[in-house]
Amino acid sequence: MSNSASAAPNTWTCSRCEVTVSFAPDVVDTGLPDTWVKEDGQLYCLSCRRDMAGEAGLEGVDDDTPNQKRLQIRSHARIEFEIKRDPSREDNQIAKACGTSTFAVRKARARLDGTSEDPD
Repeated sequence: MSNSASAAPNTWTCSRCEVTVSFAPDVVDTGLPDTWVKEDGQLYCLSCRRDMAGEAGLEGVDDDTPNQKRLQIRSHARIEFEIKRDPSREDNQIAKACGTSTFAVRKARARLDGTSEDPD
């Protein structure tokens, strides 16, 4: 009986960016990496999941919306994705992962909590 037939896969490839994650053959009990998801039979890495969240944030936005506003909407959606993915994660870690400021993460948390730091 072949051991490899029943073993969990040691390699995963993102369906979107084609990045591959693999473990050495001697690593036992390797499951899908924690930051990856399988949706509709497709595998997605964390980086692509962030990008997809940003793109989803633009759904319904008019095509004539200025680029600066589109970038802001996309950034907000990425930050909110990260907060929802791991609410206990520190703001500075989320900011670093999203390439933004800690202040922007705090504002996003306030929006998600229903409390606004903005006067308007």
